[in-house]
Amino acid sequence: MAAQIPYIDLHTHRNYPVKERAVLSVKNVALNHSETITEVDCSIGLHPWYIDVDTEQELRLMANELKRVQVLAIGECGLDKNIAIPLPDQKSVFNRQVQLAQTYQKPLIIHCVRAFQEIVDSLRSMKFEGAVIFHGYRKNWILAKRLIDSGYYLSIGVHCLNGSQDELLKNIPLAHLFLETDMDVEVEIMVLYQYVAQIRSLRLEEVKEILYMNYKNVFNK
Repeated sequence: MAAQIPYIDLHTHRNYPVKERAVLSVKNVALNHSETITEVDCSIGLHPWYIDVDTEQELRLMANELKRVQVLAIGECGLDKNIAIPLPDQKSVFNRQVQLAQTYQKPLIIHCVRAFQEIVDSLRSMKFEGAVIFHGYRKNWILAKRLIDSGYYLSIGVHCLNGSQDELLKNIPLAHLFLETDMDVEVEIMVLYQYVAQIRSLRLEEVKEILYMNYKNVFNK
């Protein structure tokens, strides 16, 4: 019997069973928010919400931890214009993480609030060549198309289930899509897959296959 194609939960805070391969997940670990790496596949980053005076020490810790096999990506990292931390301080920390991603050849998982142009400008000015995933994307299809045309991926969360992103889900090339549960503890990742399959009039297995290929391409699996 052919092996079952797993679901991919691109960005989550859940603790999926390590031996259960029905879902392949990337657990978010904020090194500047007292979160620690375990044996599960994860991303590590300095979240813009928690930038503090220990940034240099945290960046040194990150550089060391990036050597661990379960660390698949850097993130979430990025910029957020809805918080009090000055944007120049956020940019400095973000750019340092982009440099680490370049050095260690890791994808970036991006947190972005009202700062898409600034993030794209930074990535271009630093000539970042790795995969970039904007997680928890909630904006419109017009902006989404600009990001996709630049080669970036979008990860969509449970908020799409209210129909607010149907236009995007109908139009996005599935080769640029991921799905995620993030902080949600009630909605299973398969529900998001089922929703996308319905919106696109595709079989569930087709969606699983394409997103699994995205996972393998981004994380060299």
